[in-house]
Amino acid sequence: MEITVKNRNIKISPRKMRPVLFGLRGMTAAEALVTTKFINKKGAYFIHNLIKSAIAAAKENYLESDKVFVKAIACNEGPRIRRFIPWSKGQARRITKKLAHLVLTIESAEKDKKEIAKEDNKANERGSK
Repeated sequence: MEITVKNRNIKISPRKMRPVLFGLRGMTAAEALVTTKFINKKGAYFIHNLIKSAIAAAKENYLESDKVFVKAIACNEGPRIRRFIPWSKGQARRITKKLAHLVLTIESAEKDKKEIAKEDNKANERGSK
């Protein structure tokens, strides 16, 4: 069973967030939680909170947090906030503040009972033909 959790409009540049993501794919959720706790980057804080949220969502869906792993994690570009700063001779310069969207997909290492039942039904249908 897949669970997707999103955190949108984070006030950090996606370029600063992406280096933290690369080592997390394929880890269990518990390992990723410990790893992000000790990474000394601003983006690790947001990822840490997102993983905690994903674990809570997994518990709501009756999955064990030990058997859930990070299937995919991505940092996409969000909207840009544009500000202006006064410049010489009555001019203005634009300041662009970038925002990020985080998307985390976790999956259970074990197949849940519904998926196993569906596969058994398909196998029975093939065998009866």
